[in-house]
Amino acid sequence: MKAKRYLFLALTIAGAAATVGAFSFVPMSASIAPSGAQSVISFKVTNDASQSIAVVISVMTRAIDIDGKESNETVGKDFTIFPTRIVVQPNSFQTVKIQYKGPAALPRENCYRVIAEQVPIDFSKQETSGVKVLFRYIAALYVTPPKVMPNIQMDTAVGAETDGTKGLKVVIKNTGTRHALLSGAVLKVQDSLSSLPISLTGDQVQAFEGQNMLPASSRFFFVPWDQAVIGKTYTGSFEAEIE
Repeated sequence: MKAKRYLFLALTIAGAAATVGAFSFVPMSASIAPSGAQSVISFKVTNDASQSIAVVISVMTRAIDIDGKESNETVGKDFTIFPTRIVVQPNSFQTVKIQYKGPAALPRENCYRVIAEQVPIDFSKQETSGVKVLFRYIAALYVTPPKVMPNIQMDTAVGAETDGTKGLKVVIKNTGTRHALLSGAVLKVQDSLSSLPISLTGDQVQAFEGQNMLPASSRFFFVPWDQAVIGKTYTGSFEAEIE
């Protein structure tokens, strides 16, 4: 598999009108070591608005099931966040440091989310008012031990029909120890050991583009292909450029 670096687009969710104001949060994707000086990272919260804002920082686990649905759970004592709550003055910024404090010996990369949420604040009392979130950034954070690598493979491919479109139900798995961001996928399938493989590319494999395969995980995708025989199992291979 070829290596390719490309921009990981951040997920931002606006929960209020633009008049409330917003902020920026960087970096949106980062990797740190499980121990030593490289186990800490700084995030920058910038307030370009004309009024002060309150931001709460948290770290959560990250898992993606076979259908691509992400789930998150609260992290225990594996991280130290300083500070967890900040008030950023107008046209200024503050830095938040996050350090991994969990087990140093990891069998594979651990995947997390860093969440920065703008919340209402009563500046006369210097405390947040309720749990309403005005604006949220969700960043990716990986605790990456040395010498980890992704290993992306096609697990199964079965002919199927979805919403009147014939194609393949494909399960791709990452049996490796590091996450992989996919691009430029090529799926090669054949209906028997004696037949020549057929390459599916371009729009046919658009479902794989930009997908994040976390380590030790599997994902289901539907690949449109009008030659697919419904119910038939195909052999083949999967290739992609990865980050």
